[in-house]
Amino acid sequence: MEKTVQELKFMIRDLILEVGELKERISMLEGTSNQTVIKPVRGFLEIAGESYENLGRLYMDGYHVCPEVYGCLRDGECLFCLSLIERV
Repeated sequence: MEKTVQELKFMIRDLILEVGELKERISMLEGTSNQTVIKPVRGFLEIAGESYENLGRLYMDGYHVCPEVYGCLRDGECLFCLSLIERV
């Protein structure tokens, strides 16, 4: 189930990027420019996606990613870590 949730998050991120690209094409065809709005959003999504991927990797390697005990080895599942990772 965890894997499918992660896959859905990546699909949503990709769809958001695609919608941004389509908006850019529409505004280009209409003769207006939304470049200043679309570019920062795309950059933010890429950074956020990479950050959460890194947190997911750290968690899968056995470390806490929650603020309470960040970087400490974990013995089992941590609900705080899981809730942080699943926010995106």
